[in-house]
Amino acid sequence: MPYARLLNNKAERLTPSQKKLLNYILANDEEAIFLTIQELSQRVKVSVATVVRLAKALGYTGFPEFQQELRVLFREKLTTVSRLQKAARRETGAENVLVKIFQQDIENITETMKQVSVDDFRNFVEALNIAKRIVIIGLRSAHSLAVLMGVALEFLQRDVWIVTPGIGDMWDRLLGLRKDDVVVGICFPRYTKETVEVLRFAHEKGIQTLAITDSPISPLARYAECILPARCKMDSFIESFTAALSLINAIVTAAGVYRKDATMNSLKTLEAFWQDRRIYYEKEM
Repeated sequence: MPYARLLNNKAERLTPSQKKLLNYILANDEEAIFLTIQELSQRVKVSVATVVRLAKALGYTGFPEFQQELRVLFREKLTTVSRLQKAARRETGAENVLVKIFQQDIENITETMKQVSVDDFRNFVEALNIAKRIVIIGLRSAHSLAVLMGVALEFLQRDVWIVTPGIGDMWDRLLGLRKDDVVVGICFPRYTKETVEVLRFAHEKGIQTLAITDSPISPLARYAECILPARCKMDSFIESFTAALSLINAIVTAAGVYRKDATMNSLKTLEAFWQDRRIYYEKEM
């Protein structure tokens, strides 16, 4: 992924202030590459020393070298979409909301496509296909993503457990996790504590764990063997899950292609069942 060289496997050893600063830089890369140390420290409300220490903790001699690396990594990100988005931000009329939100979601998908490693994606899909049972947890608004992923995998006749919020037997059932299960955590800021705890519990039991989240330094990253990042940046009171939805669509499609014959047989069986039970509306002649 594009951030691999920048993080250099050292993100876990960063202090909370340094992680806060790095998260800001990754989320506001187009701006961060031009800010001075003082401006960056003021934006994030950390000390100038924290900015310098972050650069050194990531293996750079100082902030100037770190910022030069940022410019190399992110120079291709000043796309037409982002320029249009910035133009929309200068407009305050309600009629611009539609265009503005669509532009932000286009950018989210574009950035996610750049960030996702093909090898990580392949490993994620392979882990799902090998697993006997797939356990998916996404709580609060992220539960919609968990349901979408789970229902789509059930179309492929996979054994899926979508962890349901508010059901008191969740931890009782998690005690029954088996070595051939895989646990998928889906979580975005603000991260739900229980999702992180479930992934930690599974990881400590030696169960394979996967995560769909916003950043390689998300709390889920510590307990996931494979992480797929999806950008969710949105100037709104709700999160944008557009990029995450596209990512899940790609995961499920790839899982189906991986077992092509079994997928086709499964879908044919389902289609016959749906027609027999008249699941879908058909206009009467």
